[in-house]
Amino acid sequence: MFVVAACAPIGFDVAEGASGDDTVDASDDGGGSPAGSTSRDTTEAADGDQAGDGDAQDGAAPAERDADGSADATDPGDVDDAVDAGSAGIPPPSDGLEPRATRSFTIAAVGDVLPHPALIDRAVAYGRESGQPYDFRPMFAEVAPIIQAADLAICNMETPLATDHEVVRQYVGRRTPAGGAPVFIAPRELGEAMAGAGFDACATANNHASDTGVDGLVATLEVLDDVGIASAGTGRTPEEAREPAWLEVGGVTVALLSATYGINLPLPAGQEWMVEIIDVDRLLDQARAAREAGAEFVVVSLHHGREYQIELSDAQRERTVPLLEDGDIDLILGHHAHVVQAIQRIHGRVAVHGLGNILSNQYAGLTGPETQDGVVALLEVTEHPAGAGFHVTDVGYVPTWVDRDRHVVVDIGTALASGDLADWRRAEYEASWRRTVSGIEGEGAADWGVAPSAGTAWFDARRAAPASVG
Repeated sequence: MFVVAACAPIGFDVAEGASGDDTVDASDDGGGSPAGSTSRDTTEAADGDQAGDGDAQDGAAPAERDADGSADATDPGDVDDAVDAGSAGIPPPSDGLEPRATRSFTIAAVGDVLPHPALIDRAVAYGRESGQPYDFRPMFAEVAPIIQAADLAICNMETPLATDHEVVRQYVGRRTPAGGAPVFIAPRELGEAMAGAGFDACATANNHASDTGVDGLVATLEVLDDVGIASAGTGRTPEEAREPAWLEVGGVTVALLSATYGINLPLPAGQEWMVEIIDVDRLLDQARAAREAGAEFVVVSLHHGREYQIELSDAQRERTVPLLEDGDIDLILGHHAHVVQAIQRIHGRVAVHGLGNILSNQYAGLTGPETQDGVVALLEVTEHPAGAGFHVTDVGYVPTWVDRDRHVVVDIGTALASGDLADWRRAEYEASWRRTVSGIEGEGAADWGVAPSAGTAWFDARRAAPASVG
């Protein structure tokens, strides 16, 4: 039997089986060059979307303009020098500090929520069973206990939300005029389902933020406000757009900032401020301002990277180092690649480079099997008692997989441990597990204790052995 232990690597040796999941239309998040990008620096190419969402493109991603803040970034040699190695976990910030834990909290973070038309149709079908117009709750049911176990749960909401069902019917299945990128839209019921699953905050700065225009940006924030999910990265006013989401987590003040490499559809002249675009200096200034305003822990959510590429792009590496260097930013959460990428420790802080898709209709036949994989990244944050602030003291993750037969997010480890699986399905789950572990460990994360788990085992271990710093 496949047994999952908390925070312990799992090995197995089986052949991959046939997926059996070829019954739903091919779908892909895409967009080519984001014509509406308000990028402040466009020196890096090929760091973006592939046209698709139903049209096979032979896996070739067109070049994309990219706001990488490269004028402020370090060169590749400096990037390599900044990456911490070793097996001792997150190091203490300085010598001579008493290694006793005081306040501590946990974070669960997931990647892209991409409601392709097939997911909207599935929500309608689930709604017929529950008596609602749309019902997304079954899609998150298997991972909801993990999300709810965290003190703070964060997602990337890569779609506008609508308050009016007629708006959903108007936009679903559309494409952008230039480049034919898919236009995403979801009803408010998606926000309700995510709040019910336990999400506390979502990044809203991404290339699809402007898919339904200014009205869609405003409606998205209205829905999230209404369901009780904080948001960061977009705003109805310039002040709101650049302001972090403020979260009180167990008595700790957390600030969440969010920015994207660009947008697929341009905003009206004079309203470009509605979506935060990645600029290293600007993010550092925002983090510094958040500290001065009382933030004790600062998270930055970055929508960037090359789609479908497990290897980190130069832009990802070059942004991450200066952002984590001076200490105002404690944690980086990355998304957009739609595949699971490495977790790194840089300057004693943590970068989760690519969280993959938590929910989408992307699949192996068009965008590669990795686009059905995702993770719930799990982070323990602990206060140093001698005034050195909060630090990530433990990192784990739960591998997930989107079952396109049901459009349900599967907790792979728990499913494998159940024993009630057809051979072909077991082989598929095991292949997904291997891909995810390989992606996470690509930059040496296992060497400093990052390991997969299943269900709420990671949280159970935290309760059994409280964190300490030192």
